[in-house]
Amino acid sequence: MREVAVYICPQVYDCNTAFVSGLRKNDIDVERFDAATSASDGYAKAVVEHNKRLASSSIGSFSQYRDYQYDDKEHSKPSPTEDFHFLCIAIEDSRIGVRSAKAAGMCVVGIGSNDIELDRLRAQGAHAVASSVSELLRQFGVRNYYQIQYLPYSIYLRDIANRKVGYPVSLLDTLRGRFVTTTADVGDVEDDEFEESPDHPTEHAGSTRRVELDMHANRIIPREVLGIQPGTLADVYINNVGWPQDKIDTVHFNARGLEMDIIRMFAKLYDISTDDMRGYLTSGGTEGNFTGLWWQRDHLRDVSGGYRPILLTSDQTHYSVAKAAEQLDIEGRLIKTTETGSIDCVDLKRVLHQISAEEPHRAILMIVNIGTTQTGALDDLPCVHELLETIVQRRGGHYSIHMDAALMGAVIPIIQPFGKDIDYFKDYAISTIAISGHKFFGSVSICGVLLTNKQFLDECFARKDVGVRYLTGLHDITPSGSRSGFSVLSFHNTLCGLYLHTDSRRLKDVVWQCYKNVDYFVEQMSAVVGKQRIIHPDYSLTVCFPRPSESIMIKWSLMPVSMPRKENDDDGTFEYAGVCILVNVDTTRIDNFLTEMYMMKKSGGACSN
Repeated sequence: MREVAVYICPQVYDCNTAFVSGLRKNDIDVERFDAATSASDGYAKAVVEHNKRLASSSIGSFSQYRDYQYDDKEHSKPSPTEDFHFLCIAIEDSRIGVRSAKAAGMCVVGIGSNDIELDRLRAQGAHAVASSVSELLRQFGVRNYYQIQYLPYSIYLRDIANRKVGYPVSLLDTLRGRFVTTTADVGDVEDDEFEESPDHPTEHAGSTRRVELDMHANRIIPREVLGIQPGTLADVYINNVGWPQDKIDTVHFNARGLEMDIIRMFAKLYDISTDDMRGYLTSGGTEGNFTGLWWQRDHLRDVSGGYRPILLTSDQTHYSVAKAAEQLDIEGRLIKTTETGSIDCVDLKRVLHQISAEEPHRAILMIVNIGTTQTGALDDLPCVHELLETIVQRRGGHYSIHMDAALMGAVIPIIQPFGKDIDYFKDYAISTIAISGHKFFGSVSICGVLLTNKQFLDECFARKDVGVRYLTGLHDITPSGSRSGFSVLSFHNTLCGLYLHTDSRRLKDVVWQCYKNVDYFVEQMSAVVGKQRIIHPDYSLTVCFPRPSESIMIKWSLMPVSMPRKENDDDGTFEYAGVCILVNVDTTRIDNFLTEMYMMKKSGGACSN
């Protein structure tokens, strides 16, 4: 079920069967609710019941963890309050229904047939009014029924902004008003009456300047040129600070409910119980890798008597891992890779035995790449896990695994490269998984998710002080602290557009279409450069081939790829170009690109190497 529930008065409900059916198909609770025949607290009871149902599918919080700052008698630890009543939408056509829903803390929409009725519903507290359900959807830009989930945020967050006086956030980007200059000789002069320049300065002797707020004026900082229209969710301050599963008593500028729903959708995609799945939205794969290494470094150090772990990763690992290791002061060792870019398990076995012999007291922090950046190769996870179990675990040592699945995290639950019905956390002892939101999923907001499970999180933080004193109920184990709530909305919309909130059928269609196009590209490119000169690891969406001319590299935004030569080749590296076949690369684009490659070959323009 979704975070949002919709309660509709009888007349509107009966006249909008397609709307009701569309909401239910998108797993949104819909109820025909007659406020006139219900008790005065009928809506309040309905909200409580919805929250109880929602709690049964909750991702979980830090409520079981210790908050050291509340151990002193001056500060008694508060109990988090339920702040999601506004996610219950009441669509009402009567004044008594609007009043009752507003009193229950709901998001209230009034439906009236004329301006007089709409004014009366607005006067009773309706947050928005419309002449029909269709007009309501047009008013808020809803083009798919699942997007009704965003309507409460659009209304509620703006209402909160109009009442905010605490916390150091000015909201200047969203304010309406003007800069006013006051002088002894001249009255108020609006700033936009003259341009500010060296020849015509706006500061006058004896003048003072102030900001005058006016809800009917233009924006103080106009943002339409950026495509951000007033009244939209892109025009609202949304800060998902800290751990998303916590409830904060006094800070409500967030989309925490939708962030929890994102983690819930990934639990469904990976077929993992919501009781076990945990996670949060990151700024991208780099933050996901950093956080995974940070958490696991501390955990392994705790269980290993204070000794720092050794980081093991392949020489094809994303550069962000080396950057994070330096920031976190983790010693790292590189493992060789195969000709296609996956980790060489023979070399990994050698290194593990060496560490066991020389430094048996140190734990192993293992990075597994599920899709390397250059060739898209998948490391042999079952082999890596078995080596860690047989060499490290059986000697009484400790290890943990971070899985970098920036691109392929969207794909592996569908193609199942390591077998069916896999629970990566339990079957392969994965502690954290980093996935990008802007790569395969294609979200225009640069973001990602870090997934983990309850057991690992409990072991990491059950005895640590991670509470924030001035944000009641909040715990923060993220490196960034404040995070973009709009990225949450954007990525949530992307995932729902791929039907991850129901059966993921659109995502599955996209994945299999990509693989069909990969096969087509490999077949056609083999005719141009020769099959033996193509690198295409199993399950990879990336195809590498000898590097063409620089003009083709630039025109088609090809990725430069450097691979070690085979042992019987000359010294040095083999220069390739990489094509990543995602949903934007269809057969027409492939044909156009291959035509240029063929013409280059025909004209004698040789590829590199």
